[in-house]
Amino acid sequence: MLTISKISGTPVGGERVGNQVATPDWWTNRPLALGLALTLQVALVQRGLAEDHVDYRYEFYEENNDRIQVQTHAVLFDQTLKEGLLSVNGEVVFDAVSGATPSGAAPAYKYNYNSVPQFGFQVPILGNTNNAKVPLQHMKDDRQAVSLGMPITLGIHTFTPQFSYSQESDYLSTGAALNYTLALNEKNTLVTAGWAHTWDRVRDDLGVKRDKRNDDFLLGVSQLLGPKTVLGLNLVYGQASGYLNDPYRFIVAANDLQIDAANPSGYVEQRPSDREKFAARISATQFITPAHASVEAAYRYYHDSYGIDAHTLELTWYQKLGKRVVVAPGFRYYRQTAANFYYELLPDSNHRPTYYSPDYRLSKLQSFNFGLNVTVKATKWLTFDAGYRYYFMQGLDGVTSASAYPSANVYTMGLRFLF
Repeated sequence: MLTISKISGTPVGGERVGNQVATPDWWTNRPLALGLALTLQVALVQRGLAEDHVDYRYEFYEENNDRIQVQTHAVLFDQTLKEGLLSVNGEVVFDAVSGATPSGAAPAYKYNYNSVPQFGFQVPILGNTNNAKVPLQHMKDDRQAVSLGMPITLGIHTFTPQFSYSQESDYLSTGAALNYTLALNEKNTLVTAGWAHTWDRVRDDLGVKRDKRNDDFLLGVSQLLGPKTVLGLNLVYGQASGYLNDPYRFIVAANDLQIDAANPSGYVEQRPSDREKFAARISATQFITPAHASVEAAYRYYHDSYGIDAHTLELTWYQKLGKRVVVAPGFRYYRQTAANFYYELLPDSNHRPTYYSPDYRLSKLQSFNFGLNVTVKATKWLTFDAGYRYYFMQGLDGVTSASAYPSANVYTMGLRFLF
């Protein structure tokens, strides 16, 4: 299904942090957009099995070394209006983001400069290799977002229109999506198609509001092979156009350092104004009756016109303990190649390439995500859950400073009220 995602598509291959689509620099993945839920969830489609509920979700994302922090409060609801025919669901989200993020400039000691006043921050003094860190810039912002969907079921057909709106200080996003699901073989086979579009307004580095458009298309199938085995396959194609730069990323050129190492010029990154992307994900869920458990494994391949190829492996074990507790440890590994316009330092400011970006998220890298979630059904109408994930990223190009790549702790908790 194409569904509302709290965070929009990322500069890399759709990497996930915790249970959200996001790169570590959360604040740059801005609007409440219409993201891609690449896993078909049978229970959400078979409306007769669903229960009306209201959820509260809290998440605290904290990068180490005093970098980005995000506190997220979300309220979700799902209400059946007419059994087997019509329901409505929605989400209201409040994000508070603060902290520091890499500006794009390389570590000072590495390239013989000691300050960059144009950027509004100071970098390590020349020769201080004990403080070999990329320059950081501080920021603070809030985001308010809302989404609303209305699944309509007509026999074996389910149509789900969806709308979204998100606003923050320098980014405004509105979106719409339409999903269609066909249930075959007594709902043992689900075929899904979807389309999502967003209209965004982005404030660039000069304060001018610029347009950005996104279209995503999904085709997927979920097949129940038996009472204990489910297979899923999803294909996604996306297009983006307009202002695709990150206006907060600056890059320095080598010859500017040679001319004036203390005051080098900085250049705002330049990305192509169009981007195409493709992703394929295959997943398998196996129920293990003797252990009162199930295991889900998935592989995802991603490619885009930036030249990025990415691979994601996921494994989650769901263990039932007694009648009320489910424990779910999980692991995710992600690896990507670099964008064909990624640079840590421009060779020559007088002969700049058409496109260039110092965003470490576009470099060759890998990341690891380990986590544990616990769900407790307290009563027939109340469920608690809490989780923790540790996330870290590593560069693989042998050039980009290791300090550019973050590590983070992610804490989540939630309540679900059934009615």
